[in-house]
Amino acid sequence: MFSGFFSGSETALFSLSSIQRERIKRKNKKKSLIINKLLSRPRALIVTILIGNDMVNIAASVIATSFFVSISKEHGDWLAMAVMTPLTLIFAEVIPKTIAITYNEKFAPLISVPLNIFSKIIFPVKFLLYNISITLAKIIGFKKQHASTAIMEDEFRTLVDQSHESGELNKAERDLIQNVFEFNDTHAFEVMTPLDEIFSLSEDVTIEKAINNIKQTKYLRIPVYKYRPENIVGILYTKDLLKINSLKRNGNIKIIQKIYRKPYFISENIKIDELFHILKKKRIHIAICLNKQGKVTGLVTMEDLLEELFGEIYDEYDRELM
Repeated sequence: MFSGFFSGSETALFSLSSIQRERIKRKNKKKSLIINKLLSRPRALIVTILIGNDMVNIAASVIATSFFVSISKEHGDWLAMAVMTPLTLIFAEVIPKTIAITYNEKFAPLISVPLNIFSKIIFPVKFLLYNISITLAKIIGFKKQHASTAIMEDEFRTLVDQSHESGELNKAERDLIQNVFEFNDTHAFEVMTPLDEIFSLSEDVTIEKAINNIKQTKYLRIPVYKYRPENIVGILYTKDLLKINSLKRNGNIKIIQKIYRKPYFISENIKIDELFHILKKKRIHIAICLNKQGKVTGLVTMEDLLEELFGEIYDEYDRELM
């Protein structure tokens, strides 16, 4: 039983994630402080648990050996070994560690107080063994490393799903958190509008025709090409058309090339989290994607990026382009 306590304590404490420790803190601040104190010195904690485990196992072996020797002096030692080995393995290792890893968040607060008391009782022995182990480690060449508080991505995703299942997070919150991770791993070519699906205008188009096309599509920012659609030379903002006075709105006047804006080109392999910060910093809403050969493959808008985080965004025209 006592050996199982120490084995389970080790498993429960060292398997706690940062988020689980935070949940324990919200439920029981006092025990949370004890747990954090124990885990703040993992080497000392290991020494404490090993001392406790060895003390119990040695005592159990001595008692068992004495008992079986009293029954059979000739075979007592072998009987003690035959009985204690499976009992120790099952009841002092396998079962307590299985329970502790499964219910670590409940198990850890229960064992924290008695383990902390035991740690104080054996402090002199622990202090001696701890410093011996540190000295030997330095002689061998191992350097002391600080415990990492970082949470692995897979672990965090799992905890987010568990929090959703337990009702701590609603679906929208869960999806947003998961989307943030996807956002960091997604490339522009995965979210862009392909070249063959882009609505664009020739730079030679008349204002009258441009306005008619824009009325049909409702797009606010439109790529402008020269000679062929893959040769994009600018971005036409529909609001710039509105600034042209009525005298210039003549079907025979071709001045689109005078009002379109310089396009912003990006590699189609750029991560969209980086692209998001670039567009935000430059205060632009659309970027043209290029492949390794410098050829246009598509375009990405700020709306495309936001949809990767928040899901489908429906504007008044329900269009993909802004």
